[in-house]
Amino acid sequence: MVNISSEMIERMTRQIVREVDPQRILRFGSWARGQPNEHSDVDLLVVEHEPFGRNRSRRREAARIWRCLWEFRVSKDILVYSVSELAQWEDSSHHVIARALREGTVLYESD
Repeated sequence: MVNISSEMIERMTRQIVREVDPQRILRFGSWARGQPNEHSDVDLLVVEHEPFGRNRSRRREAARIWRCLWEFRVSKDILVYSVSELAQWEDSSHHVIARALREGTVLYESD
């Protein structure tokens, strides 16, 4: 199992904040539940202010976040959604956003 420390998560969070200025970052999944195993990765939900669509690519934004985290040699899943998408899916019983909000911990939230 990769030793993922609180300090590493804090450094990853700071890197994301500097790069994309998100509204919120949540850590969810097995590490957030305190149940990691040797196959666990770091699951992060990055919530951005602006919506995605024709003029703003989610794929490009996710790639931008991945690039800023290149130095962290741990397995990670980075999900990127907008504030409006968060509101749309937060009450869904099966969407990953709802699960992240239920089980996750807030690592960063803007004012």
